[in-house]
Amino acid sequence: MKFVAYLAGGSILTALVFGGISGLVGLGAEKEIWFGMLGPTLASVISWVAIERQRRLNPQKILKCLIKAFVIKFLLFGVYIAVLVKTTQVRPGLFIGCFAFFYLALHAAEAFELRRVQTRLITNNVNKQ
Repeated sequence: MKFVAYLAGGSILTALVFGGISGLVGLGAEKEIWFGMLGPTLASVISWVAIERQRRLNPQKILKCLIKAFVIKFLLFGVYIAVLVKTTQVRPGLFIGCFAFFYLALHAAEAFELRRVQTRLITNNVNKQ
């Protein structure tokens, strides 16, 4: 679960840095940065916990878990973005930009970690034979 801490901690640290820079240059985009970070980070943490659980229970079903998580994220992100844009005072362009940045960064981090986990599983299976 160390990876989950890295995902959350890295997102929070990045949002703090971006928020600080935003304040220094007078952009005032802290709200957009935090809301843009919150949805993708929560989704990544929850999906990675599910993937880790599946890896321990039945590693052969990780792909099925990934597909299910992708579909759920796809649906929930649409609702998340629509609700935030309609009900809060976020500036849509900045919010979507921040959301996209965090989504892509976290997705890339998950892909690299998944590759590492899969390589370890394959190596363990080869060594058992």
